[in-house]
Amino acid sequence: MAASMTTAVTQAVDTPAGAATALPALSSTGSSVMTAPMWSIVVLLVGLAVTAGWALYARAVRVDRLHRQVLGARATLEAQLVHRAEAAAELATVPALDPASGLLLSRAAREALDAEGPIVDDGLDTSAPLGSTPHPSPAPGGAALTVPTTRSRALIESDLSRVLRTVVSEPARRELSADPLSLPALNRLDRACSRLVLARRFHNTHVSEAQALRARPLVRMCHLAGHAPMPQTFDADDDTTPEAPPERDDEVQPR
Repeated sequence: MAASMTTAVTQAVDTPAGAATALPALSSTGSSVMTAPMWSIVVLLVGLAVTAGWALYARAVRVDRLHRQVLGARATLEAQLVHRAEAAAELATVPALDPASGLLLSRAAREALDAEGPIVDDGLDTSAPLGSTPHPSPAPGGAALTVPTTRSRALIESDLSRVLRTVVSEPARRELSADPLSLPALNRLDRACSRLVLARRFHNTHVSEAQALRARPLVRMCHLAGHAPMPQTFDADDDTTPEAPPERDDEVQPR
């Protein structure tokens, strides 16, 4: 009898202890289930941040690459401008060209060859030497002398194109083509003019692409272009096609 009562008391005392040990096991399992989604969210956020950073970096690299393409096309354009001016100066010395036209063409070509400064003054080329503009020297009375402003490269090249259209007209072209001493200089000028047109279009195409990319909201808000200035196109008259003479009506109009 005593033994059975002792067993019953022992079972009654041991039952709450077993239940108490089961509760921590259930709580630990629940915490691990709740921790797993938190780690998934953290990993997802980190992945999104890395993806966004890589996208911004790739866009910034593209902007820099377009700037370099603009500078490369600009160097090619400047070389073609020099080639055209040299060809025009050579054509001005041929014997088949009349002296007045030769002098006019020689002056325009020399002005283009002597022009200084960048062809596009947008500040994109940081390697260009600064301080090429002459500073005014003080006058004896203390006032600064006014320095005449130099014309832009676009205006100088446009003037050369207009002179070429006037000097190398259709009649003058026929005379130059008939002269064996003048034909090589004329052919060189034609090749230089054609290459110049292509180089200017190539340069302006790259500039338009860079401007379109930098105009996007993401590039502007994140300042992906840095402190680089906006590239500008080279707008000049490069058409050297001879002007057509005005048509004349040979028929006598009746009164």
